[in-house]
Amino acid sequence: MKLRHLKKIRIALSLAIFLFLLIFFLGIESGLLNPVSNFLLRLQLIPSILRFLALFFTISGLGFLLVLGLTFLFGRVYCSSICPMGTLQDMIIALARPFRKKKNRKFTYSGNQKNILRYSVLGATIVFWFFGSLFLVNLLDPYSNFGKISVSFFQPAFIFLNNKLAFFLERFHIYSVAPLEVKTLPLYVIMVSATIFLTIGIMSVLRGRLFCNTLCPAGAMLSLVAHKQYYKITFNDGACTLCGKCERVCKAECLNSRTKVIDHSRCVSCFNCFTACTNDALFYSHQKAVPAMVATNTPAASPGKRQFLLAMAGGALSIPLLKNVSLAQGYSKPGLVPTGTASPVTPPGAISYEHFTSNCIACYLCVGACPKNVIVPSFFDYGLNGFMQPKLDYHRSFCNFDCVKCTEVCPTGAITKQTPEEKQKIQIGVARFMQESCIVTIDRTDCGACSEHCPTKAVHMVEWEGLRLPEVTPDLCVGCGACEYACPTEPYKAIYVESNLVHLEARPIEESDGPQQQVLDDFPF
Repeated sequence: MKLRHLKKIRIALSLAIFLFLLIFFLGIESGLLNPVSNFLLRLQLIPSILRFLALFFTISGLGFLLVLGLTFLFGRVYCSSICPMGTLQDMIIALARPFRKKKNRKFTYSGNQKNILRYSVLGATIVFWFFGSLFLVNLLDPYSNFGKISVSFFQPAFIFLNNKLAFFLERFHIYSVAPLEVKTLPLYVIMVSATIFLTIGIMSVLRGRLFCNTLCPAGAMLSLVAHKQYYKITFNDGACTLCGKCERVCKAECLNSRTKVIDHSRCVSCFNCFTACTNDALFYSHQKAVPAMVATNTPAASPGKRQFLLAMAGGALSIPLLKNVSLAQGYSKPGLVPTGTASPVTPPGAISYEHFTSNCIACYLCVGACPKNVIVPSFFDYGLNGFMQPKLDYHRSFCNFDCVKCTEVCPTGAITKQTPEEKQKIQIGVARFMQESCIVTIDRTDCGACSEHCPTKAVHMVEWEGLRLPEVTPDLCVGCGACEYACPTEPYKAIYVESNLVHLEARPIEESDGPQQQVLDDFPF
């Protein structure tokens, strides 16, 4: 097989992986697609490492070893074929190419100046990670960014087109396409995702895979392995005519056609050079290649090492600034801020506040999978330390008592997998009733919406001055938020869920007592 065919194979493989993962983020379920998508999720580098550590060295978290093995043998094939963000960048490059002037469509070798920035970002990311902060991972990890973009833009677009098609087919009495529930995200979520998408898009249009070789921590991590890869792309001196075609198509800008040097640490194994070369002057070789830094007479590596150490030191010093200030302030006083829980309510299966924030990369997969739209990115609710990590927002919806979708899709182990029976016993928070805010005490009228919609009967009504007030039995409450969502008081709810920093186990309800059906609409009371 000629090496120029490797590009076609790479494109086919990368598009297949991209589509499988995109379908998963869109929420399309299939008996065949889901197992394949789950397997591909396990191959995402940083999520796989986090899953391996979060779930106590689970076998399902060993995908990163396969990625590292492929990188050691053939270079950064992960960046070219397995990473969905890499494929998305390639699509942007291809779509933008016809709109650029011919002279601006060519790439040029850029030397090793970006190594300082690349390894400084990696060093800072590792330091933050070591001290329990995933801020830089949430902001820069390619899989996390692909998730943000998919859930913020691709999923709403898919739901819109699906519903338009469903309503069109209904006119002809065809009901094979079911309409989907429209999901909304807060404006700040859209703005953050748009900023990330626009930034990576501009970098891709102007400089190809610049993001992968400067800001991406996964790319920097793999570059350390790729620098020592066994099979390397090398020049055949006798066949090379110094035409420069290979350099002009190298979107990683790592190939110098004049000096016949390739920086393998930056090469993303796109194989464009094999296709561009008409003389077959490039080939795979397991011979030890000359390091790019020596061959290009670039400055010694010591400045980069100093920058790396400075970044790690600076990252360590800045960790205390990332902690959530609200945790130190304590709980809000009753009656002043009824919904003022000290920390966000984390999804069932998250185990604890600490476990969730230490392993969640804010990929939004649980956000897109949640059928009740109760899981939303939190912005700064966890502090800068947990930037954009999801929370449960009971003003928008509630957590379905029987639903375990978020526990089934999390790639990092931040949300552990639960059966419906296990999930129904998890107490993620406890409902608190504020009598002075209830319409029963203020307006002297009956309500009971919170009690009617509590699935475990933790909220029940008791006599009070000729009326009936809600009362909470804490050990029965699972913190699903149905009572808070149903409460009609505004702007603060008279009953709200106060999160548990460590998830507890609620007392099981008797079979004869429930659970009650949760049937909520726009006016649940």
